[in-house]
Amino acid sequence: MKSFFRAAAEKKAIAIFLFALLTLSFALGGCFDDGKEEQSSAQAMPVKVVKITEHPFPVMGEYVAQIEALKTVDIKARVQGHIKERLFTEGQAVKEGQLLFIIDPRPYNEALKKAEAELASTKATLAKASKDYKRFKALFDQGAVSREEFDSKITDKQVLEANVSNAKAQVEQANLDMGFTQIKSPMDGIIGRTQVEPGTLVAAEATVLATVSAVDPVYVNFSIPEKEYLVAIREIEANKKAGKPDRDSSLQIILADGGYYDHNGTFNMADRAVDSTTGTLGIRAEFPNPDRILRDGQYAKVVAQLKNYPNALVVPTRALLDVQGRKSLLAVVNGTVVEKAVTIDYTDDRNTVIKTGIESGTMIIADGVNKIRPGTPVSPQVVQDQSQAEKQ
Repeated sequence: MKSFFRAAAEKKAIAIFLFALLTLSFALGGCFDDGKEEQSSAQAMPVKVVKITEHPFPVMGEYVAQIEALKTVDIKARVQGHIKERLFTEGQAVKEGQLLFIIDPRPYNEALKKAEAELASTKATLAKASKDYKRFKALFDQGAVSREEFDSKITDKQVLEANVSNAKAQVEQANLDMGFTQIKSPMDGIIGRTQVEPGTLVAAEATVLATVSAVDPVYVNFSIPEKEYLVAIREIEANKKAGKPDRDSSLQIILADGGYYDHNGTFNMADRAVDSTTGTLGIRAEFPNPDRILRDGQYAKVVAQLKNYPNALVVPTRALLDVQGRKSLLAVVNGTVVEKAVTIDYTDDRNTVIKTGIESGTMIIADGVNKIRPGTPVSPQVVQDQSQAEKQ
């Protein structure tokens, strides 16, 4: 009887032990499964990606520029004298030939009269000498006067002819001086402040009376980095080879208030050499100025299209990895980070045009690329379309 109860107890103990072991295995299995899920979830790191698609991309440049008048002339007196009258309004438009100042003409009028009187007297003396020459020539031909007497009359006539020429020159100079008492504008333009007032004694070719600047059109001077100059000149050459028309009006101006100027400009010239200290090339453009908004010395910004890509794969420059000159991008393929080697057609501080290495639709990581390694499982979140990517 005791053996019966002992056997029953042993069976019950074995059953309890098996049940406890089975429960523990389920519990441990559940714990291990949860750890795997947590570990897998932790490995799929969320990342922000940019989806790259082809789209037109103009390469633009923006440069500090200064307005320059095509021509600026300092108005000076050509004769000395007192300013008698000023005949213009400061800061207003003037026309070529418009009378600006009058210098007291009385001294020059007197000088002209004196020169004319001297010329008349010299001509009268020459007339008498010419008659004496003719009379003595006839007497010399008849042998009535000596050769010496006849030569004397020839000399007198020649001296007086020279004196008449000199007197005519004096009259012409006096006429010029008289004309210079009226100071006129040499061109159309805007005249600035007057530097002298009526009554002031001015010296010839010394005192600046006022300054006139041409206003329409105007020059716009700026400097372009050598790298961007090469981009632009290669684009121009490529267009020429392809028979495409030049962009005659591709320059724009941003004024000090941030607004765009109403008229486009055209390239005028480039300096002969690159400035070795700055690595830039001086450029001059020409802009129409019919409303006289642009003034000599004014600052602005020039916006120029250097190159145009009809279809380009453009990535933010910060997304690039550069290891010893080897360029690459981190792309997300099937939830895994993949490094893709690329070649570049154009790059600046913000945007890079990819030549080869990725295709349209590729999702790339743009931020924190130095903290992510290829092969890392990630959960991509598209934050912007390429149409919203950074543009210049």
